[in-house]
Amino acid sequence: FRSEKRPDKIIIIGDWWDMSSLSSYDKAGAKGWENKDYAQDIAVGREEMSRFLSTVKGKQRKWKPEVHFCYGNHEERILRAADDPHNRKFGTTLLQDYYGLTDGYSLNVHAHPFLEIVNIDGIMYSHYLVNPESMLSNPIGGNMSNKLNKLGGSFSMGHQQVYQTGEKWTADGRRMRGLVCGRFYQDEQEYLGPQKNKQSWSGIIIKNEVKGGDYDLCEVSMNYLLSNWS
Repeated sequence: FRSEKRPDKIIIIGDWWDMSSLSSYDKAGAKGWENKDYAQDIAVGREEMSRFLSTVKGKQRKWKPEVHFCYGNHEERILRAADDPHNRKFGTTLLQDYYGLTDGYSLNVHAHPFLEIVNIDGIMYSHYLVNPESMLSNPIGGNMSNKLNKLGGSFSMGHQQVYQTGEKWTADGRRMRGLVCGRFYQDEQEYLGPQKNKQSWSGIIIKNEVKGGDYDLCEVSMNYLLSNWS
C-alpha cells in the first residue's frame, strides 16, 4: 500500500510498542502477568517496524519519504521504569533508544519525544495534545469543535481509542482541521468491552493537497487494507 501510494511523509503517531511488561497496572499475580517479557516486547516492535519500513527505506529505493515517529505513552513506559528507584540497577538497559529508532540499530526515522509537538506543513502532531487553558497534562477532551477552539490550529493526534475529525473556518477563509485517529489494530481490547470495540473505527488517514494546515482527507479502513493488500 505504501509503495503504491508513495506519500511524501509518513507520520506514526505512537504506541507502536505496547510494552505491556512495564505496565504499572499489572502486578505480580495479575491475569497473564507471568507471560509478559520485556525483551520480547522490544523485539516484536523492532521486527514489525523494520518490516513496515522495508518498502520505503534503503539505498536502492527511488522513493524516500520522510518518516516521523511521535513517541507515545506506551513507549514512555521505559523511561518511567528507569526513573523508578527500584530499577536503578537496570538504568543502562532501560533506555528509549532500545526501540532502534535513533541508536546503532537506527531505522532512519525522525523520532520525537513523548508530548513534543512537531509542526509539519502547518499541522501540529503529537501522540496527544493537552488543553493549553488547563493546568493538567491530560489529553484534551470533548468534541472536535472544543479541541479546535482550545488548540487554535490544525492538529493530528492518536492515543484516544476513537476516530474524530472536524474543521473550523477563520474569517479570512482559512480552514483548520482536527484529527484524532488512535486505533490501528485488528484485535479487540478487553478493557473496551463488546460495545465499544464494535463502535471503534480502525485504519489510517491519507492527507492529500496538504498546505498551511489544510488538506483533503481520505479514510482507509483496516478492512479495506486487509482486503486489498494482505
